[in-house]
Amino acid sequence: MSALAAAPGYAEDLFEVADTAARLLGGPVVVEDVDFRVLAYSAVPGQPGDEARRSAILNRRTPDRWVRWMADSGIRDRLQRDDRLVRLDPPWPSPLHRFVRPVRADDQVVGYLWLLSGEREPAPEVERLARDFAGALAPELARRGRVTGERLLRGFLDGQLSAAELADALEVEGDNACAVVLAFGGAEPPGLVRALSRYARLKPHTWLAGAVGRRTYLLHVAPDLSEVTAAQVVRETEADLGPDVRVAAGSVVRGLASATRSREEADLTLRLLQAGDRRAGCFGALRHEILVHEVVAFLRTRPVLVDGLLDGLSAHDRRHGTDYRRTLRVYLDEFGDVRRAAAALHIHANSLRYRLSRLADLAPLDLADPDARLAAHLVLAATRTP
Repeated sequence: MSALAAAPGYAEDLFEVADTAARLLGGPVVVEDVDFRVLAYSAVPGQPGDEARRSAILNRRTPDRWVRWMADSGIRDRLQRDDRLVRLDPPWPSPLHRFVRPVRADDQVVGYLWLLSGEREPAPEVERLARDFAGALAPELARRGRVTGERLLRGFLDGQLSAAELADALEVEGDNACAVVLAFGGAEPPGLVRALSRYARLKPHTWLAGAVGRRTYLLHVAPDLSEVTAAQVVRETEADLGPDVRVAAGSVVRGLASATRSREEADLTLRLLQAGDRRAGCFGALRHEILVHEVVAFLRTRPVLVDGLLDGLSAHDRRHGTDYRRTLRVYLDEFGDVRRAAAALHIHANSLRYRLSRLADLAPLDLADPDARLAAHLVLAATRTP
């Protein structure tokens, strides 16, 4: 570590760090974040390179085909567990051997140190120096990753960062990329952000985790996404985060500008989940329940819209021990089918018809009017006791 510490301003100038590392390790070096975006690279005269390195430097990111290959071949999973230089044997020819070592902070991968070498196996001294460089880089890479990711997500969701600015920062095509936002509740945001960051590091493409107020969010951006993929992310994060956390996903949208709508949908879905017993869900699958829940929640804040319509039924039930409110609810739940409603109430159909005729005397309702039926159904839901 002393060699790195001697490099002037190493925390502020990763390029100087990369040059120092390249000289001591004996080959070109690249420093990347957890999403394989290039943060710095060495430029030591006389050291060789290859096409993949040039492409990564030019595009500021490891080529997509390399990232996919590392995921498919199990290299990305291995990097989450290993703390040594891992040799890559890709299907593309190169005159040089390529090694990558994870950079960890607080037992979390915060970036990668890449090395090109003419040797197939690194010498013990090279392994030791790579470990020291990774250890010294860790605080700065952790700070950059934490500050950048959370700041970007919070700025975007708060409206302080435009979709175009976010796309530039993430180096994605903002108009063509697909996105989905997940919202989480039930645990403190700092712990959730750390857990979601660990989950995302095992996945391809772009992920941002962060908190806005008391709510935690996960933004996933990729060239193509489907509702099936979003549902899979919900299931996986639900399993990872424990029984006290609620997980809600908005719809998959095309274009980062529409991700704010996905966030709003995730928020609405989370409110529904927190009002009941379910732990996870997607907006698309729960849309009708969310609509009713939001309308009912609004009605509960506006008694002027609710009071009076069914007060006569409630008063009669209290005074005489009758069950007209329940009769009306079951009748409406059964779409006005007298036989099915009577069976649900365990009474004869003629008894139900009598009750319905009495309803008209106790409440200003015309059950032949569809708007009146809808209004009565909503008022019953809004005034229902738990």
